Amino acid sequence: MDKKSWVVTQNLQTKNPAELKEYGEERVSMIAASPYFILPNPEPNDPPLATITADIALLDTAISAVGGGITKTDAIREASNTVENDLNRLGLYVQIVANRPVNKTIGDVIIHAAGMEFKRTGLPKAKTFSVINSPVQQNDVIVRTVSIKRGAYEWQMKRTNDVNWTSVVITLQASYTFTGRQSGTRYQFRVKTISKNSSNMSQVLELVVL
Repeated sequence: MDKKSWVVTQNLQTKNPAELKEYGEERVSMIAASPYFILPNPEPNDPPLATITADIALLDTAISAVGGGITKTDAIREASNTVENDLNRLGLYVQIVANRPVNKTIGDVIIHAAGMEFKRTGLPKAKTFSVINSPVQQNDVIVRTVSIKRGAYEWQMKRTNDVNWTSVVITLQASYTFTGRQSGTRYQFRVKTISKNSSNMSQVLELVVL
């Protein structure tokens, strides 16, 4: 039994009210668009995405209010505290989803799909590169590699019988989902890890898409 757990990190306390508003809007949007999360409201329904959106709107109103002084400062602080509390609970929901037994092997992918970061208790040495069929969406393939500081990742693929590789996307996250692949077709995948002083190409992995 895997006793290790994924832990969501957000560092909300480092964000000013305007940054907190923008961060909250992006997280709600990413979760709403991801197949890993139950909508319209997360489980447990505390808080629903609609509530978070409404609280973010109140923060925006407080920031945009005419004038200044103690009254405006207090309104912004109160609204910020509410949004921060909402996002902490939303992060807990994402963490619960990532740690479900059927999800644990791709917990990092799920957390990144919510736009959040993670650490893992008792994290073993990661594999250099891995490729799996998505457990939630047919024709999708999840690829991931070891995360490095200030790194970028160029994800490449081709059908096994093709000669040329296709560079699909460059990301700042150490995981990516290839969508809409052809079921029953064998593909090859690789990733180029790019850092400030070097770049390294992974081994090639093959997978038959389900």
